[in-house]
Amino acid sequence: MAKGSCLCGDVKFEYQGEPAAKAACHCLPCRKSSGTTNSYNLMIPSDKYKILSGSLRTFTRKGDSGKNVTYNYCQNCPTVLFVTAEALDGVNIVKMGTLDDEDVYDNLGKPGVEIYTKNRPQWCDAIPGAQQKEGGS
Repeated sequence: MAKGSCLCGDVKFEYQGEPAAKAACHCLPCRKSSGTTNSYNLMIPSDKYKILSGSLRTFTRKGDSGKNVTYNYCQNCPTVLFVTAEALDGVNIVKMGTLDDEDVYDNLGKPGVEIYTKNRPQWCDAIPGAQQKEGGS
């Protein structure tokens, strides 16, 4: 089990089991919502993810697939905790930076895939051994 929270600490969550996948995403919305060149994400089955405290707000936009992508963030601070996408039914795309336990980063290992590499800055190296995809699928 891993636990996480938002910047202000109001929203706390946990998930059970291992992530279905780990991905580094360079899409423009991930860049904008993370404030950096990419977002490190854990694909967690929705039934294994639980909000323990706090309230969420949502923002929904159309993804590249034309289907909805919904950002779930704290009602009090701007922390995006997870994203859901109609194109990935039953999965919470959890922002790795929201995890509280520092040891979990090393235990999880590096992402197995990088997506939207067409948007990756030239000075940003590929993750060794990770599958490289120019788009999202």
